[in-house]
Amino acid sequence: MRASLAAALMLVGASAVFVESAATEIPRQQRTLSGLKAAVEILRDRWGVPHIYAQNTDDLFFAQGYITANDRLFQLDLWRRIGTGKLAEVLGPNYVPRDRIARLMRYRGDWDAEWRSYAPDAKVIVSSFVDGINAYIRSLNGQRPEEFQLAGFDPGLWTPEDVVSRVAGLQMTGNMLQEVNRAVQVSHLGLSAVELLSPPDPPVPFVVPHGLDLADISFGVVRDYMAAIGPIRFPGQQGSNNWVIDGTLSRTGKPLLANDPHRAIQLPSLRKTVHLVAPGWDVIGAGEPALPGIALGHNEYMAFGFTIVGIDQQDLYVEKVNPENPNEYLCKGAWQKFRVEHETIDVRGGGANSAGSNKAESEPFDLKFTVHGPVIYEDATRHRAYTLKWVGSLPGTAGYLPALSLAQAKNWDEFKAAAANYKVP
Repeated sequence: MRASLAAALMLVGASAVFVESAATEIPRQQRTLSGLKAAVEILRDRWGVPHIYAQNTDDLFFAQGYITANDRLFQLDLWRRIGTGKLAEVLGPNYVPRDRIARLMRYRGDWDAEWRSYAPDAKVIVSSFVDGINAYIRSLNGQRPEEFQLAGFDPGLWTPEDVVSRVAGLQMTGNMLQEVNRAVQVSHLGLSAVELLSPPDPPVPFVVPHGLDLADISFGVVRDYMAAIGPIRFPGQQGSNNWVIDGTLSRTGKPLLANDPHRAIQLPSLRKTVHLVAPGWDVIGAGEPALPGIALGHNEYMAFGFTIVGIDQQDLYVEKVNPENPNEYLCKGAWQKFRVEHETIDVRGGGANSAGSNKAESEPFDLKFTVHGPVIYEDATRHRAYTLKWVGSLPGTAGYLPALSLAQAKNWDEFKAAAANYKVP
């Protein structure tokens, strides 16, 4: 297969990167960087897909991070900023609500438990991947790629924690919005009419918590939430699809898997195709550019994909706030203090005296939490706080990262065990 590929990129030894082209339109290149343990070969086929051959896992994912940054650096930097709540510092004040939600939903649990929830070597893989991204950024020596020149900011360095963002899961598991919509509909039309127009699936009973008046629920919680996670939406999504053809019906005698995850069409694509080969690894497919490995594809033993359908991963709590003290909420019959974290968002051109300026002004704000989770909306008039409890606060819920274990499965039992770790898309 290597002989048929159009270009070869050689990462030699621990410090040199050598690019050799078999295609006349791709010039020979030579670069230098540190961080490798042995030689790595990267071949590009005629579609530009990188095929990475490494002698160890660390170098494999270092090279994946490096080549992904080479191809998709602007996309990577935006995704890092989306996940860490740092869009406003380069795109301006309109992104403050989105940054606030991203920071509210940041993982705050036990980091050892977090890394253990993925593949056994997930932390090492992610660290190597991030090292590769940063190696490419440093190789630029301050020279901005064209997209960054036009946008007027520089790419930032990555940390392993940036990779395990919860934003992808937040965008794909929005049943909280459906629950609020249904509650508002019931308050206006009555339960019988709503269930006639839109029967619950599955048919679970609609129960109103004691003391809650559905008419008091503010639709502002939906407005603010959508403003924060937009404009990335997936309208009309009812589920992706997977199709499998038995080997007895295929020309090769092997089974075929066709997978169609329903995602938005963007440029560059939401996914990047790559082939990864090292001891214990031989997998090809597509994955999120900001994550190591692939999310769907095949190894030497099996193919895998995924579909996304409706699932209840979010619960919205309507908390009663103390009318005499807005820093307290009612919990189990007693007033409890909100847990408060103080943060600052740097806002490009957002200061009172910075109109038309690219300078970032600091904007302080507070993040509030109850025992149930982060407060995503406050209704001061009705003395209510809306708290979101969702699976993303648990260890091992970074979107798509559990696929690291799927890619290494060699049989059905190993595949099922790996799939059991999938908690969010």
